[in-house]
Amino acid sequence: MEEPAWWPSGIAQQSMEDAQQTGEVRTSFGRAQLWDISNVISADWWNSPPGNGVLWGSWPESVDEVRLHSEDEFGMLLNIDDRFIARVCPFLVGEDVSRMARFEPWATCVNGLPLLLPNGGWNAGAHDRILLYEAYIPNASLPDSIDGLIKAMGQTHTALAAFETPNTERLWNDRLKAMEDELKPHTLWRAPHTSATVGLPSVNFDLNHTVQGEHGAAWIAMPRTLADHLVCQSARLPSLACLMRLERQWSSHVTMDSTQRQSMIEGWSQHTPPAWSSGKALSTARGGAWVWRYNAVLEQLLKARTYGDVQLEQESLDWLGEVSRLQARLGSLRMWKSGVWVALTGLLVAYFGNDWGTFTPTGSVLIAAASVGFGIFTNRLYWSKDPPPY
Repeated sequence: MEEPAWWPSGIAQQSMEDAQQTGEVRTSFGRAQLWDISNVISADWWNSPPGNGVLWGSWPESVDEVRLHSEDEFGMLLNIDDRFIARVCPFLVGEDVSRMARFEPWATCVNGLPLLLPNGGWNAGAHDRILLYEAYIPNASLPDSIDGLIKAMGQTHTALAAFETPNTERLWNDRLKAMEDELKPHTLWRAPHTSATVGLPSVNFDLNHTVQGEHGAAWIAMPRTLADHLVCQSARLPSLACLMRLERQWSSHVTMDSTQRQSMIEGWSQHTPPAWSSGKALSTARGGAWVWRYNAVLEQLLKARTYGDVQLEQESLDWLGEVSRLQARLGSLRMWKSGVWVALTGLLVAYFGNDWGTFTPTGSVLIAAASVGFGIFTNRLYWSKDPPPY
């Protein structure tokens, strides 16, 4: 029997049938829990809903017909009596989607924005298993332009900015380390993010999952990916991280150059708080767009290996092969940054030299002035050589 699109064929260490019997799948990335979805295609299952967990919001009644619409890495999409679209999530990867829909302060903030949230579902054990929507038709292909989707994402994140959490640099760097340890890409990157880089409530955007809204394409809030659940700890990520994910997905379909990447960042910055796209927030020396681009490529490589996508894996490895060049530039930057410490040393020498009578007052002033000038010069040179974020 052919395996469905959501089965992690690239990393699974047992058959799907065995995993469904035990409720757990062993993979090379670790173990994940799943539930038996074999009966959800039956109307009887919907007319006798599960007794465990929580049924929230709208639930279809007197179901006559259930049709399989499609399957993808997130699970199954079912059409129920042409009244509901049901997202069936086979793996227990959390409750990002229902939390956004059920937590009133968040749901109120994004109400009216180009973001489709479920109006019902089944949640058990703090995991979304069924997500229900009023009948809609998913976009079958990518749009010619993603400007509208970038705007929608920026508006969504801006609305959620009231619930932002401070920079969690350690967790974000731990996330990179977890993926590096699992994937062995022969790269390593850590970043000292600025205070303007903040975490936001999780909304998982995927370029392959959009719907036509009243004013153009709109996002469908998606569950967390299986690969991310297996390898990384759950963490609030900044808006810039989501933008770089979108950029990587788009670049798989359209060849992008620095001008297009710049246009993407500028388009996003028009719909988000100015601090998120400030010079320091986008500085490559502090992580900026490039470290989140690196994060997105590692995520892409995780996906490729999870589902055995050889082409996507090679594209990811080719990109990662260029990381050393960028890091070499950042290494040379650190030399200029050390000029600040040289300047401070010069000031201390001038002070104590004058205090101990080693230098004349005039000599001490000259040494101090030269140290300050050197520090200012190297600091400006440091920032002028910072690689652009695109």
